[in-house]
Amino acid sequence: MIAFVIFIGYMVVVITNESSELIAEDYYEQEQTLDADMEAQQRAQTAQLPLKLKEKNGLLSFVNDSDLKIEKLHVSFMCYNDKKGDLELDIKPYASFPVAQLRKGSYAVEMRYQVKGKTYLQQTSFLRK
Repeated sequence: MIAFVIFIGYMVVVITNESSELIAEDYYEQEQTLDADMEAQQRAQTAQLPLKLKEKNGLLSFVNDSDLKIEKLHVSFMCYNDKKGDLELDIKPYASFPVAQLRKGSYAVEMRYQVKGKTYLQQTSFLRK
């Protein structure tokens, strides 16, 4: 019985001294950015996802299929199978860039853009062959 009580006491001390990876120091800041991202995604959905990704002649273009005037555009390419293949771009709206900048693989693409000071967020995927 004494050994059991000592074991329980030891476990209480060990558990209280361990930091939990499930609790982040900046939890509230992360939640605020998550809320902002959800609002930005909703705005893009309401605008019927106006920005499209098109590949033609070795160039990757961002085509606006709406009347929205996009002021700024930030694009993140996150390679599923190779973190070294990730690419972040701040480019002019309606601009293109060479597909050769991307390694071969599958990418999750986030397009953040601003229209009249409000942020929009679209997510899609892209396969570089």
